[in-house]
Amino acid sequence: MSFKNDFEIKGVPFQAKCDLVACGAELKNTFVLIGSGKMFISKINGDLENLDNFLLYERRIGAALKNLNIKPRLVCCDLHPEYLSTKFAQDFAEKHRVGLEYIQHHHAHVASCMFENQESGKAIGVAFDGTGYGTDERLWGGEFLVFDYRNFKRQAHLQYIPLAGGNKSILEPWRLAAAWAHSIYKDRFLELKIDFVNGLNHKKWQLIKQMLEGEINSPLSSSMGRLFDAVSALLDIREVVAYEGQAAIELERAANKFYPQKFSAYKFAIERKEVLVINPRAIFLGIIEDLKNKVEIGKIALKFHYSIAQMIKEVCILIRKEGKLNKVFLSGGVFQNKILKEKASQLLGDSGFKVFTHLISPNDSCISIGQAIVGLHRQK
Repeated sequence: MSFKNDFEIKGVPFQAKCDLVACGAELKNTFVLIGSGKMFISKINGDLENLDNFLLYERRIGAALKNLNIKPRLVCCDLHPEYLSTKFAQDFAEKHRVGLEYIQHHHAHVASCMFENQESGKAIGVAFDGTGYGTDERLWGGEFLVFDYRNFKRQAHLQYIPLAGGNKSILEPWRLAAAWAHSIYKDRFLELKIDFVNGLNHKKWQLIKQMLEGEINSPLSSSMGRLFDAVSALLDIREVVAYEGQAAIELERAANKFYPQKFSAYKFAIERKEVLVINPRAIFLGIIEDLKNKVEIGKIALKFHYSIAQMIKEVCILIRKEGKLNKVFLSGGVFQNKILKEKASQLLGDSGFKVFTHLISPNDSCISIGQAIVGLHRQK
C-alpha cells in the first residue's frame, strides 16, 4: 500500500512559497504537510494528552516527512503554550532551524472552513467551541471574527465567565450553571424552586463560591461550548460528564424531541464595549422562569438552541453594517450540533448572508488545515 494512502491529498490553489508542517490542535489532532504544491492531511491522531497518541503523532510526522521527501522551512502551531502540538512545533523549529508561526485557534477554524469551500477574501467567521487560547491569554470559544487568510480581528464574543477549578468545570458542568446563577442572583439563587438547586451539594457549592469570589483557579472563558454545558446542567440533564461534549450532546437530544416546532427565542443583550459582548443573562432568566412554570425540558432546550441561532444572526447583522461583509463561515465543534447549524444557517440566509459550513468536520481535526493556509499566506 502506498504511504500516501495514509493522507487525504489536496491541491494548494495558490503558489506555496515554502514547504511546511502544521502541527494541529491538542484534541482530535491532525497534522498537515505541504510540499510540491500539494497538501497532505493526516488521519486523526486522537487526543495528544494521551501519551501513546502523542508518541504515535511524533512518529507519523517523522515518517511522513521522510517518505514524502518534504523538507519544511516553516512550522505552524496553535497559540496555546501548553498544547503538546505547540511544544512539538517549538522543538522542531529549534532543532531544524526553521521558521515558527503561531496561529490563533479560532482564526485557524474559520480559515479552514473558507479553504474547504474554495473561497477567499475578507469575511465574517463564527467560531464556537469548547476552548481556544486567545490573544488576551484568556480562553475563547464564542467568537465572531472578521478575517482573511492572513489576519483576523475579534469583533464580538460571548461574555466571559470564570471556570471554577479550571478543567474541573468542563468535567462538572454543574459548576458552570451555579456560576451563572450566582452571577445573576447572588446567594438568592439558592432559594430558586427548581430541580437543579434542590439537588445542589451545598458544601461543594460553598467551596466553588469561595473560588469564584476569590478569583482562585478560575480562568475566564468566553466559550459557547461551556454555555451549552451550563444550560444542560441547569436543566438537570447532565451535571457531570464522562466524555467531551456529553452535556451538550444530551441537551441537543432533548431539544430534538420537539425540533423543528416553532418557539420564541429567549432574550439576550449585545453590549458595545471595545468589541461587541453578548450577555446571556436574560437567557438564564428566561430558562429559570420556564423551569418554575414546569415547561417541558425539551421545549426549553429547543428555545435555547433557537436563542443562540438568533444571537448569531443579530451579531452578524451588526458586523455587516460596519464592514459590508456578506459571507459567513461557521466553524468549531459546537456546530456539530445539527439543530444549531440548520437554524443559524436558515436565519442568516433569510437575512441575505451567504453561509458556508464545513464539508468535512467543524471540530478540531480541521485546525491543522487552517494553520497551514494562514501560515502560507503570511509568507507572501
